[in-house]
Amino acid sequence: MWTYRVQMLPQALCALVLLCATGAAQVSEFETKRIVGIQFSPAQTLDPHDLAEALPLKTGEPLRAEDVARAIDGLFATGRFEDIVVEAELSGSGVIVRFVTEAAWFIGGITVEGDVGAPPNRGQITSTAQLNLGAPFREEDLKRSVQSIRALLTSNGFYQAEVEPELERDNEAQQVFVTLKIKEHKRARYGMPVISGETGLSDGTILRATGWRIPIIHWWRQVTDARTRKGVQGVLTKYQKQDRLTARVRLDKLDYEPSRRRVHPHLSITPGPKVKIKAIEAKVSKRVLRRYVPVFQERSVDNDLLVEGRRNLRDYFQSKGYYDVDIDFRRLPPEKDVEIIEYAISKGARQKLVNVSIVGNRYFRTSDLRERMFMRPSSFNLRHGRYSEAFRRKDEENIANLYRANGFRDVQVRSIVERDYRGKERHVSVTVQITEGPQWIVDSLTVQGIKQLKEPEVTAHLTSVAGQPFAEVNLAADRNEILTYYFTQGFPDATLQASWAPAGPPHHVKVQYSINERDRKYVRDVITTGLSTTRQKLVDKHITMAPGDPLSPIEQNEIQKRFYDLGIFARVDTAIQNPDGDTERKYVLYNFEEANRYNIAAGVGAQVARFGTPSSSSLSSPAGSTGFSPLISLNVSRLNFLGLGHTVTARGVYSSLEKRGSLSYFAPRFRNVEGRNITVTLQYDKSLNVRTFASQRVEGSVQLSQQFSKSLTGLFRFSYRRVSVGSVIIPVLLIPQLLQPVRIGMLSANIAQDRRDDAGDPHRGIYNTADIGVAGRFFGSQRGFTRALLRNATYHRLTSSTVLARQTQFGVIIPFSAPRGLTQQQSIPLPERFFGGGADSLRAFPYNQAGPRDVGAPLVPGGPSSQATGFPLGGNALFFNNVELRFPFLGENIQGVLFHDMGNVFATVGRISFRFHQRDLQDFDYMAHAVGFGIRYRTPIGPIRVDLAYSLNPPSFQGFKGTPAELLQCNPNAPNPPAFCTPTTQNVSHFQFFFSIGQTF
Repeated sequence: MWTYRVQMLPQALCALVLLCATGAAQVSEFETKRIVGIQFSPAQTLDPHDLAEALPLKTGEPLRAEDVARAIDGLFATGRFEDIVVEAELSGSGVIVRFVTEAAWFIGGITVEGDVGAPPNRGQITSTAQLNLGAPFREEDLKRSVQSIRALLTSNGFYQAEVEPELERDNEAQQVFVTLKIKEHKRARYGMPVISGETGLSDGTILRATGWRIPIIHWWRQVTDARTRKGVQGVLTKYQKQDRLTARVRLDKLDYEPSRRRVHPHLSITPGPKVKIKAIEAKVSKRVLRRYVPVFQERSVDNDLLVEGRRNLRDYFQSKGYYDVDIDFRRLPPEKDVEIIEYAISKGARQKLVNVSIVGNRYFRTSDLRERMFMRPSSFNLRHGRYSEAFRRKDEENIANLYRANGFRDVQVRSIVERDYRGKERHVSVTVQITEGPQWIVDSLTVQGIKQLKEPEVTAHLTSVAGQPFAEVNLAADRNEILTYYFTQGFPDATLQASWAPAGPPHHVKVQYSINERDRKYVRDVITTGLSTTRQKLVDKHITMAPGDPLSPIEQNEIQKRFYDLGIFARVDTAIQNPDGDTERKYVLYNFEEANRYNIAAGVGAQVARFGTPSSSSLSSPAGSTGFSPLISLNVSRLNFLGLGHTVTARGVYSSLEKRGSLSYFAPRFRNVEGRNITVTLQYDKSLNVRTFASQRVEGSVQLSQQFSKSLTGLFRFSYRRVSVGSVIIPVLLIPQLLQPVRIGMLSANIAQDRRDDAGDPHRGIYNTADIGVAGRFFGSQRGFTRALLRNATYHRLTSSTVLARQTQFGVIIPFSAPRGLTQQQSIPLPERFFGGGADSLRAFPYNQAGPRDVGAPLVPGGPSSQATGFPLGGNALFFNNVELRFPFLGENIQGVLFHDMGNVFATVGRISFRFHQRDLQDFDYMAHAVGFGIRYRTPIGPIRVDLAYSLNPPSFQGFKGTPAELLQCNPNAPNPPAFCTPTTQNVSHFQFFFSIGQTF
């Protein structure tokens, strides 16, 4: 018997070692003998297909030394072995070859345990470990990781932290799971810093600039790495505010005092001279100099930065209309700790760019070219136009690149600047001259090297095909298209070379793509780790890779994205195990870190608007009055409920206008269909935002949502609710049938089509919604009606920065089977009727003040009419139309809006009228119009909106100036009614003011 041991040796050396180790006699003893058995110890975990590829030895064939060397080399190339020992022993007339192997290990996941007080958080600790998922695991790497984590903890004040790694091994997949157990102990605090250098500032000033000690109470803050860096930057900022732009602040070390858990930073400071940058011969604000001269950002002064500042200032002045500006600078010798840099600026006469014309273009429309240009002629918001030499060069480059991308390889673009255009002094015109040249065309396309895939699938979406324009950018696009397709089909190492040559006709080319497919990779299995509360079946149904599928990195990342979309994982890492190993079948790994299961969000706010609530003291403002309502909200969510990825959420809102509480259960991907979700909700709502009454709603609902496409979504909902009214102050509404609580069972569907470019601030596109519902006894409802609300909004970009937006809404409620004693209109409970008016619907009215009002209807059929109050009653139909012209107003972040709103809420659909004027004080079925001006200030959470509207034809009506108690004393048929029973004519104000967040529509 002979034994041959090799650790990671190349093939040639393996063969040499074999010959030397066995000796000539031993080799001759086993050489050429028939192999009667090949064994592995321990049992082999390599995929059978990969093992067959790596092992040239076959049972029944003669044993040769070179085959053994090749076998060892092939097994090592798989990357799954650390050590290989080859043994051979005689067995009858043959030989048994035994491979004794030591498996390589790979990182299967990292878990951080312990009470980790951020900073650093668990993600930072995991990243610092640099133990990449799927990579080979080595003990020395683990030691470096522990050292790096200890350094991270130390930099964040945990000088006594303990880091103990624990390993768990999975023999079948050769994975190692690393658990980092961390005991942080107490975090250190800062102590008095040690300051060296000619600082020019007192130690107290420097200490305050660091922020390491709390002012007034003088408590030292806890040490964190971010706070340390911020403190150093704070000292540097202090010097920069004194114009010491070359100041240097260096943190030399952090001295730790264990007995007191204090850290003393050592700061080395070089303040440098004060640098004064000023403009002469022209007035320039310090803010402009700081913005355009980069020495302030780079905190360094050299000629390159000063030259860049000169160029920036020239572009700035040219953009302001000073096209002939001349700028130079000079550095004066330092005197008395001050270095002065002067920019001499000769602005010249201010001019106006009045014309930008494009000539010579035949292939592209002029409007298409203008969209890509920075230069703009003067307009309402650009008084002097937009021009600079940099803009002019950039426009030439953009136009030329557009032509080259469409086959015009010889295009030439130049611009001519004409002063005193058409004899008008200081008027400037720029003419962009385009010489297109011939268009180059692809004559033929040849694709070589496709062996394992179907050529039509590979070439289905190529750009450089016969008859299409030829451009290098298209070759690059085709290369990405082909390689992306190969990657999705399991060819991670595929390459492509593109070449072209002239064809027969002039300006025609032949394009050739040469593909080297290389080896195809397949999925051996998908391994998931790190799950604690999440059920495995939830993860499995989102994995669309199966053993034997092509190994697609794109599909692998799509699966990772779907896991993130569930919202229950804080981190999802994915990798290919042993990525550099020469194996055809690979393990795909997913390691999860589950998110915190509870989320709590609280908010405090207020509403300031023209609204009101039912009042026991006065009925004098039926159209509402300016009010203030504080608001408190609280949301508590339980994620990943029962490990199914479902979410339970409790929400609450409390204000003087509304008290609302809800409990919802959200189940995503119902029946494992993408985009299909189920929501079950229980809700209580008490609303006071309509002055006529207070509504109370208790509701349970089930909603199915389905995303049919990227732009089309459907919501299908069944709700069962109990609605009631209270605080009613209109006598006609005190009829018992109207006051009784009503149960409403409704089945509804909502279809939304959203093709806007930006839902928060759209510039083009279309938005349609249709909400249709039916309530009836067949659903357990005490009222029967059909409700429909349709909406259509469109957005048209008139110029690059001007948008025409319009919206139309139409709604109708059609009652049926009215209860005995109620009319069809009265059968619709007040909370179910349409109410309109306000910032988001019709700005001719305050909130919920549009439509029919109380005009003193009979309390009983045939009886006398009650006293009119003028309070809104809602209606069974609505029509709103809004038009806005949105344009730049001041700078880039402030937008102006001119708007026109028209519409109203109507008693019934048959009473919708486009009349402009109100017929009498009892007529509210006409179109109210409002025009106005608004301002939108762009913020990260959406535009802040201020609108001032003027109502052209607000309604007038009979109102009441007394109290509810006095109202009940008024008998319209009494011979001598009290003076307070005399009706007063009131009206909705012509002027309305709204403040909110987000566009109107």
